[in-house]
Amino acid sequence: MTTGHGAEMTEWTPVVYRGDGAWIGIMPDGRIGVGVELEGRATLEGSGFVPMWPFMERDLPACLGEFSRAWESLKGGGVSTPEKLIELTVGAAWNSGRSYWMQLAAPWVVEMVKQPNFDREFIRELLGRMVNSEVLDSELRERVQRASS
Repeated sequence: MTTGHGAEMTEWTPVVYRGDGAWIGIMPDGRIGVGVELEGRATLEGSGFVPMWPFMERDLPACLGEFSRAWESLKGGGVSTPEKLIELTVGAAWNSGRSYWMQLAAPWVVEMVKQPNFDREFIRELLGRMVNSEVLDSELRERVQRASS
């Protein structure tokens, strides 16, 4: 497999194991994507970041740490920072309208408030949409409300 990036790159490079046989890595065209160990399947952008949603079943700081440690291998893949990758993931999950993923996105956004490198405007806007959502149970809505204050 090729470890470099750029025009000479012609092979899929798996970087972060997601689970269930899936990897997040660099596609032959240099963009971040998802695939199995031996084959890239789709770019994250082209797949609406859906392949990233299972990471929300884990702890945000652990996932952010994992992507931060691997970022040198993912850099240049069309997403500027690990935090931006998390923002795109959470935003896509919330916008999906699928309650399971929306319920997983909310605690991550609450946790993102405490971290300095996330886009404050993005967080504020998403928390505002979450506060009045009937998808979230009352306890989770209260956590969102406290985080938005």
